[in-house]
Amino acid sequence: MGQTYQSQQGNRSSEAQDAVHQLKKKAEDAYDTVATEGAKAYRTASETAETAIDATKRFVQQQPVVAIGTVVALACAVGALWKLSSGRRDQDLMERVSSYIEPGYRALRRRI
Repeated sequence: MGQTYQSQQGNRSSEAQDAVHQLKKKAEDAYDTVATEGAKAYRTASETAETAIDATKRFVQQQPVVAIGTVVALACAVGALWKLSSGRRDQDLMERVSSYIEPGYRALRRRI
């Protein structure tokens, strides 16, 4: 006639266990893949950084004046940008203070 309730439950239970086992296997495979690719990426980045450091050392040793000049030029540019941005903030502050004080100052002058 049909399966009994217990046999249906047993089939569903074994199907669920199989599905969980397959998901676990897929998760382990994904973890292994990510770990392997992450290790490769780390090695590649490390090698690239070492190559860049070596090239920079060689450049500084071969052309120290150009290297120092480049650093000085970059430092001046950063300093100029910093000074310009701080000057703008000071101007904004002065304008706000002036707009706050000036009406009271005008009223005081009228009284005198």
